[in-house]
Amino acid sequence: MKTRFSIGLALGVIILPGLVLFTANPAKAQRRNPHSYCHNRARDYARRNARGGTFKGAGRGAAVGAIIGAISGNAGRGAAIGAGLGAVGGTVRKQESRDKLYQREYRRCMRRNRNR
Repeated sequence: MKTRFSIGLALGVIILPGLVLFTANPAKAQRRNPHSYCHNRARDYARRNARGGTFKGAGRGAAVGAIIGAISGNAGRGAAIGAGLGAVGGTVRKQESRDKLYQREYRRCMRRNRNR
């Protein structure tokens, strides 16, 4: 009979209050700091919706480079140069797009969560 009482006591006094404390902390932290919530939300939004990219830029650059290269007499070289320049341009464009989207979504989120 004593072992049942000690197991129940351990569950009631030690384990259950610990579980309550661990589950209650994230909600309190989120209420106190809207910055981290808005940062994560804006980062995810920008990552999903940014335009451009390395492969897209490389494809477009290769196509334009091949056309220009064909006019000048060497389409292969034009496509290679265009792909390289397009990859760099596409990467830069995506980063600029991501930054703009991040700033816009972060400001929007902070306005909504200002009084929380």
